[in-house]
Amino acid sequence: MRKLVAFAATALLFTPFATYAAEWSGTLVDTRCMAMSNKNVGNDHKGGALKGCASACAKMGIPAALYIDGKMHTLAAPAPLLADYMGKTATVSGKAMGDLILPEKVMVDGKEVNIKGMM
Repeated sequence: MRKLVAFAATALLFTPFATYAAEWSGTLVDTRCMAMSNKNVGNDHKGGALKGCASACAKMGIPAALYIDGKMHTLAAPAPLLADYMGKTATVSGKAMGDLILPEKVMVDGKEVNIKGMM
């Protein structure tokens, strides 16, 4: 009986974190500035006063996200490798766990972005 209870508890514990494979398209954003204002969708922030802000955040290691329909989906990938693409539309394929995407492939402007390494 104890084993059955332990198994059931373990299954319930991990159920909300089930992953599913899919493909998403959205804008690459930095999570820091987007958390402050959803107006920071592009690479330049504060109405254009902070040029390349999203790229600078990504180069510092601030996690990148895919912004889709008004919601951020954090990418579990090295942000510095995405820095040159911030503010651009990307297509990401991989697996999701809630709002976290585990990317297997990132495409920007028809080219695959190397997201392997640094992790």
